[in-house]
Amino acid sequence: MSKKILVTTLLAVLALTLIVPVAALAQESDPELESLFEQMHQLRVKIVERQVELGNLTEEEGATIIERIQERFQLMLEKGFGGGYGMFGRFGEGGPGRGFGHCWR
Repeated sequence: MSKKILVTTLLAVLALTLIVPVAALAQESDPELESLFEQMHQLRVKIVERQVELGNLTEEEGATIIERIQERFQLMLEKGFGGGYGMFGRFGEGGPGRGFGHCWR
């Protein structure tokens, strides 16, 4: 019984020693990367606004999409810009992966 407790404790300590450095790396922010994400954010908003102007989206659809873009960007500001391509990818929040795409529509 005491061996199980010892092994469990050691595994927990090992897991914590691996998680803390990874979390610290995720919080570091590169000013150039942050600037590039800001530019990308502004372009996405402009694209949606142009789609509304052209009549490809209704104003309501455009407002909803822009709201989601704003929410995602705010989340990136809070969590850092170190993630992969997907917002909530297969490796967790901000990790690589497709994210919550709308492929089922």
